[in-house]
Amino acid sequence: MNVLSERKNTSSILSYLFLILVICSSIYACQTEGTGKKAPAQSKIANDPNLIALNDYILKNPTIAEGYYKRAKYYYDMEGYDEAILDLASAMKLDSLKPKYYYLLADTYMDYYQSRMALMTMQKASGMFPDSIHTLLKLTEFEIILKKYDAAMQTIQNILSKDKQNADAYLMMGTVLEESGDNVRALAAYKKSTEMNPFMIDAWINAGELADRMGEKNSVSYFETAVRVDTNSYTALYALAMHYQNRNERYKALQAFKKINMKYPKVPQPYFNIGVLYNELDSLNQAIENFDMAINLDKIYSEAYYAKAVVQERQGNLVDAQRNYSQASTLDPKFTKAAEASERLKKLLKK
Repeated sequence: MNVLSERKNTSSILSYLFLILVICSSIYACQTEGTGKKAPAQSKIANDPNLIALNDYILKNPTIAEGYYKRAKYYYDMEGYDEAILDLASAMKLDSLKPKYYYLLADTYMDYYQSRMALMTMQKASGMFPDSIHTLLKLTEFEIILKKYDAAMQTIQNILSKDKQNADAYLMMGTVLEESGDNVRALAAYKKSTEMNPFMIDAWINAGELADRMGEKNSVSYFETAVRVDTNSYTALYALAMHYQNRNERYKALQAFKKINMKYPKVPQPYFNIGVLYNELDSLNQAIENFDMAINLDKIYSEAYYAKAVVQERQGNLVDAQRNYSQASTLDPKFTKAAEASERLKKLLKK
C-alpha cells in the first residue's frame, strides 16, 4: 500500500469514527430529553441570563452553527462538558469547516478525561485543515500531553516544512526532546525558538530551567531575559525567583518573591515561598506571618497549613502544630505526610 492510499484510509477511518461521535451525541440528547431530567450543569445554571440569551438565540436561529458554538463555549467554561459536546455536535452538523469547533471539542474531551477522543478530534481537524499551522500546533500539544513523542515530532517537522521560522514549533520540539531525555538538543531547540521570536517567554523560561538542571553557570540570564521581555509577567518573575531559591541564593530569592508580592499582592504562592525561605533562615515568626498570608488568600492551601505546622513544631507549639497538620490532611486526604505528622503529635500530646 502506498503512502497516499494509507492517508486516504486513515482519513476515512477518522471520518467514520467522528460520525459515530455525532450519532452517539444525538442518542445521548434523546435519552436526556426522554428522562425529563436536566443534566447537572443545566440544573445549576438554568436561570443564568447569559444561558437564557443563548437559548433564545438558538431557538430563533436553529440553523446557525455559531449559536451552538457560543453555547458550547459557555457550557465548557461552566464545566458542563456533556452539554458542550452536544452543542458542538450540532454546530458541526451545520458547519463542519470551522477549525475552532474542533479545538473546543478537543479541549472539552481533554478536560473531561477523554484524552483518546481529544486526540482523535485533533487528528480529524488536521486532516481537514492540513495547511493550518494553528491546527497542527494544537495537534502537537495534545500529542505531547499524551506522550506520543514520535507522532509529535512528525507533526512538528510537518509544521517546519510549511514555516521554517515557526517559534512555537521549536518550543514544542524542545519539550519533546527534553521529555525524551535529549537535553542538549532540547536546549538548542529552546534557543532556536527565542531566535525566531525573542518575545517567547516560555522558551526563555524552559531554557533556563533546563540549563539549571544541566548545571550551566550563567543560566540566570535566560530568566532575566524573560523578565525583560515582560516586566509584569508573573510567570517570568516567579521563574526567576524559583531559580534563586533552587540554587539556595535565599536573599536574592526573598527579594524576587517580595517584588512579585508588590505586583500581585493577592496571589498566595509567593507568600508561601517567602515563608519557606524564612524558615530556612531561622526567622520563624516571619515564616508564620507569610504562611498566614498565603492561607488568608487561599483557605484550602494544604501545603501552607503543613509548612506552618512545621514551624510551630520547631517553636515548641505542639498543640497548634498538630491542629494545622490535621487541617492539611483534611484538605488533602492524599497528603499522607501531614496525616502522619498529625498522628505523631497527637500521641505525643497524650503522654
